[in-house]
Amino acid sequence: MSTSKKSTKKSVAKTVGSKKANPLHETLVKLMARPQGATMHDTYNAGFHFAAMAAVRIVERRGYKVSKKKEQGELTRYIAKRA
Repeated sequence: MSTSKKSTKKSVAKTVGSKKANPLHETLVKLMARPQGATMHDTYNAGFHFAAMAAVRIVERRGYKVSKKKEQGELTRYIAKRA
């Protein structure tokens, strides 16, 4: 004697479209896109308390090419240019 069970899962429609922009990520892009670029101290003051490479990768995923400029005795500056 076998009893068959009905599936009770509800199908959920996923919305395909635009995602809400993260304001912190947009701030990172604005900081690094400045002519003088941004140091990690600048990004920390903006509220990004994570590793430097995470910030660089976020900006690169938004279509920018990021370069770094390090002069002796100064902080490393990350400069983003539209790719």
